[in-house]
Amino acid sequence: MPNHLKGILENMADELPGFVASAVVLADDGLSVAKLSRDPSIDAETTSAYLGVIVKSNLKAIKLLAGDQVTDDILITTDQHYFLIRHIETKPCFLFLMAKRNEWLGRARLLMKKYEQEVIDALDRKGKYA
Repeated sequence: MPNHLKGILENMADELPGFVASAVVLADDGLSVAKLSRDPSIDAETTSAYLGVIVKSNLKAIKLLAGDQVTDDILITTDQHYFLIRHIETKPCFLFLMAKRNEWLGRARLLMKKYEQEVIDALDRKGKYA
């Protein structure tokens, strides 16, 4: 299972020239189910844990401010990188993608949408995250 998920992340990396790192992460605790980094200075597992805190805070804020609305994704920008976090609505997980700031943001978002169903299918095969 993790190998299949890692293969999905590798496909994403191959399709996105500005790819830095990505992971499938459990929303409750920020633990990575699968991770990939193409930059040795970036630890995708540590990044996942920190982004997990942001996801939890976002869920609380949306519940208070927007009621029943659901967050599609969260975008964090720095002077060098984009961090995209996409909630997997049917699973207690999220998909994160870190890309270089010169990457086309729209392409990164489309890529995450493209592979979201494959991630869901892989998690369904695992059965644990149903």
